[in-house]
Parts: sequence; C-alpha cells; structure tokens
Amino acid sequence: MIESSAQVSTQQRRLLLALGVCTFMVGLDGRIVSPLLPSLARDFHTSLAVASYSVSFYLLPYGLFQLGYGPLADRFGKVQVAAYAMLAFSAGTAACGAFASLTALLVLRALTGAAAAALIPLTIAHIGDTVPYARRQATLGLLIASSGAAQSLSTSAGGLLATWMSWRNIFPLLGGLSLLASLWLMSEVSRATPPAPNAKHERASYIEALRSSLGPLLVLVFVEGGLFMGVFPFLSGLLEARFRSAPLEIGLVLGAAGLAQVLVSRAVPPMVRRWGEERAVLVGALAMGAAYLCCACAVSPTWAAGGAALLGVGFSACHSTLQTVATEAFPQARGRALSLFAFSLFMGGGAGTFTMAWLCETWGFGASFAVAGGAFLVFGVLASRFVTREELRQQIVQYTRQDLATPRRIA
Repeated sequence: MIESSAQVSTQQRRLLLALGVCTFMVGLDGRIVSPLLPSLARDFHTSLAVASYSVSFYLLPYGLFQLGYGPLADRFGKVQVAAYAMLAFSAGTAACGAFASLTALLVLRALTGAAAAALIPLTIAHIGDTVPYARRQATLGLLIASSGAAQSLSTSAGGLLATWMSWRNIFPLLGGLSLLASLWLMSEVSRATPPAPNAKHERASYIEALRSSLGPLLVLVFVEGGLFMGVFPFLSGLLEARFRSAPLEIGLVLGAAGLAQVLVSRAVPPMVRRWGEERAVLVGALAMGAAYLCCACAVSPTWAAGGAALLGVGFSACHSTLQTVATEAFPQARGRALSLFAFSLFMGGGAGTFTMAWLCETWGFGASFAVAGGAFLVFGVLASRFVTREELRQQIVQYTRQDLATPRRIA
C-alpha cells in the first residue's frame, strides 16, 4: 500500500520531533557535568583536572563508537539503530550516581557516551536523507537549537540542583526522563517505513570516505571539537578560581552559551543565504575566538557570561554550516560520513579536555583561554577556505539538483 505524501510528511515530522527530543536528552546528559566539576572534585577529594576526566571519558567513547554505528546505520536503518542505542543510554545514565568511586563513575560515563554516540550523527544523516539541501541548514539549525537548549538548561539546572541535592541524584532523574523519550522514539520507529537495503552503501568504505572531500573536513572538525567542547567546561574552573562562584552562578554563566544558540538558530539560515557559507564559518569562528579572549580577561562573572553567549552565537553559525556541508561531502553513505564527522568532533573534544587540563594546571586559566581564543582565529581562516573548494562546491550542486528529481522518504 502506497502512503500519500501528506501521510509521509506527517510521519516524518513526528519522527524528527522524537529524534529531536532524544538528542535533547543526550545533550542534557553530556553537558550537565560541566557545572558539577567542582562538586565532583570535592566529593572525590581530587583536583578539578582529575574530575574533568568525567568529561573526557564520555567524549572519547562517544567519538570512537561512531565508527561502529555508521556501517550499522547504512545497512539496517539510521533511526532503528538510534532507537536501540537510546534505550542503552537511558540505563547507563540512571546508573551513574549509584557507585562510590570515581573509577566506577568514569566507567559508566564511558558506557553512556558509547550508547549516546548514535543519536546526533544518525539524526543528522537521517535529515540528509530526507530533507533537500536547500532546506537542510534550517532543519539542522533546529537541531542545533535543541542542543543549545539542552546546554542552557543542563548547565543552569545542574548548578541549581547541585545547591539542593547531591550530584548522585541528578543522573537517575535524567535516566528516567531519557527512558520516556526512548519509548516514544521506539513507537515512532515502529510506524516508519523501513529502508530498503542499499548495496552501494554496504560497499562504501571508510577509506573511500577519507579520500573524498570529507577527509579535510574531518581534520577541521577535530580542531573545532578540541577548542569548543574541550575548552568550554573549564570555564567553571575559571569562575570558581577567579570569582569564587557557587555552582548556581557557574551554571547560569555556562547556560548563556546554550541560550544564545537557541536565540540565534532561526537567524543562521537566512544569514548563510545572504553571506554565503564561507563567511558564516569565518564569522562564527572569529566570534568563538573573541569569546575565549573575553573570558580570559573577564573581570566579573557577568563579563564571562557575555563571553559564553558570544561563544554560543559563533558555534551556531560555524558548526551548523560545517554540518550542512558534511551531509553532502560523502552522500553515497551518509551514515558512515556523519559517523566520521561526529567521531572527529568528539575525539577532538576529548583530546582538548586533556590538553586544557594540562594547560590550566601549568599556565593558569587566563593564559589557557587566551591561547584557545587565538587558536580559534586561525581555525576560522582555514575552515572558511575549505568550504569554498571547487571540488566540494561542484559535488553539492550535483546532489542539490538530484534533490529536485528524487522523491524523499523515511529512511
């Protein structure tokens, strides 16, 4: 029985909404640790640098497991794989506060990160399969907004909840909410039209992807992950060391980045259409560099909050553009392509956390944030040049034309 286009459109919207809620929960869990780092350090009687391993132990498996999810998604279906991974994520999150040792927490954060790895890249790949390129930036912008809302809520709520209860009670609460989102996603997946096996996708390899236009983009995204995801959590340490900020104040300052992402998300697509992808990437990266320089010389928590907000604006413009380009950098196997993209982003984030921990202990927070700001300025120039490469632009034009001729369906 052939479904009408209206039915498919309604089904697709429901499925995208369920995926959006699940990615929101993943973002909530992944970022709530940032304002809790000082509390973790005190509870486990260790330094902030050691407590920050809870971030790295989440990010590194998150990146590594992309390489397994990509082939599975291309063969068995992106949303199907994402739904089962979400169930495992819910269980892992609920258990994170149950054990008394830091080692146990790190192991559980690693397992949770491994399960969470499927959600965001496979959602992006699903969008690449079902949304034409001309409208893809706007759709991905909503995903960025969901991630920003999760960041804003998690950092603010994490700081607030830490003033009322132990951090050990926060994770079971998140696990229960994630389970509800998982069950909704499973219900929508059961109604979705299953994808037909794609022999071409099964033959496409990671080596082929690395040799395509995707290869240089992965290097840039690794650097972006190191500078954004690896450095940002240490703003909590800067606030505590410089201003003796309490967890609630730390959460509100860090939440400014996510709130800014939400507020500017709808403005990014028209900005890209007017300026072009090159300028959007450049302006976004320069804004993130300026944000870290602002944090480095902050004279008050309000000043740092302004830097965090500027960071969110820059990330929304820069990363959503690179994400959109990534959906067509290796379109014959988007599951693999977006898995590699997320792999590079989060491996960079994990490596950046270790590097920033060493820099902060060696040079202090101010100098370390200044170095990260300068690195972002260099990154912006290199990334903006990449998106103008002739080979990549011709490929995007080719597949954009195919969008007009190829019917879209749930994949």
